[in-house]
Amino acid sequence: MLASRGIVRLGVITLAAALGACGGGAGLNAPRPNAGQELPLPDAERKVELRLDNGLIEPGSASIAVQPEIDSWVRQETDAINAYYGRFPAKHTRLLIERLEGSGVRWARTFAFSGPFVRVGLGGMTSPSELASDWMLTHEFIHLALPQFADAHDWLQEGAATYVEPVARAQAGLLPPERVWAAFVRDMPQGLPGARDRGLDFTPTWGRIYWGGALFCLVADVEIRKRTDNRFGLQDALRAILADGGTLDRHWSIADALRSGDRATGVNVLMETYDQWRAKPVKVDLAALWRELGIDMQGRRAVLRDDAPLAEIRRAITTARVDD
Repeated sequence: MLASRGIVRLGVITLAAALGACGGGAGLNAPRPNAGQELPLPDAERKVELRLDNGLIEPGSASIAVQPEIDSWVRQETDAINAYYGRFPAKHTRLLIERLEGSGVRWARTFAFSGPFVRVGLGGMTSPSELASDWMLTHEFIHLALPQFADAHDWLQEGAATYVEPVARAQAGLLPPERVWAAFVRDMPQGLPGARDRGLDFTPTWGRIYWGGALFCLVADVEIRKRTDNRFGLQDALRAILADGGTLDRHWSIADALRSGDRATGVNVLMETYDQWRAKPVKVDLAALWRELGIDMQGRRAVLRDDAPLAEIRRAITTARVDD
């Protein structure tokens, strides 16, 4: 969500994200697994600010000693970003952890104001296993790797973070591909246009911003790979935008960003797809797409078929780059 006066407020992919963004500071609720041992964050330290150097906590950057669980959590989220983008998008980042009641990573927001700044609400009873399974910090770090756009294009910032987050975690070995695709099969329909919807630039609803943007990324990723014999994908386009200086502290037009990505892949998929989706609702036959990618759902579990026409593309999307 883009706010005024140069501040970017970007939420997370839950229904509460839309509510929290409208509430001007309300927390975003996350799933809360069973609480384990208490997080070693002293009661006196309700807020702890850390400085990150290329995504890693700088020694001595906090007023208290940083616990190994916190360090490991930040490190694994940074590993996911590095796996997908080849590097962390910002040299210096401020990370503010606010201690809350309960357990789990409860909400997170990213700001572009006097440098990258990420705020996270963390339950005081959070267990190490809850930190290890967290996805929110990855989502927020992804926001650092795209520039600021006009308000009408919030769907690209949020959609890219929604799509890339599980893919990046899979590439880093933090999430099995079956879970990535099961979640996409379950949630991508939320991005399809409704009866009264227009294109992505003109339908600022929660579903279209988060999952409509994610669906744009998925469709573009598959199409880029089809046209380039799987040599390039959305990952190459997003890396190119980052390499061209498209970070959250910059203001770009959406066309400049998409053209940067298209130059890297050698095909004009991003601009062509944007031209089709920006003003008019586009229906995607998701059932056919899942079949072509080789994703069979058995209850809530995804079974991945390697004899499907686009199975190689599906595998490439979640496989770490060997050249990094």
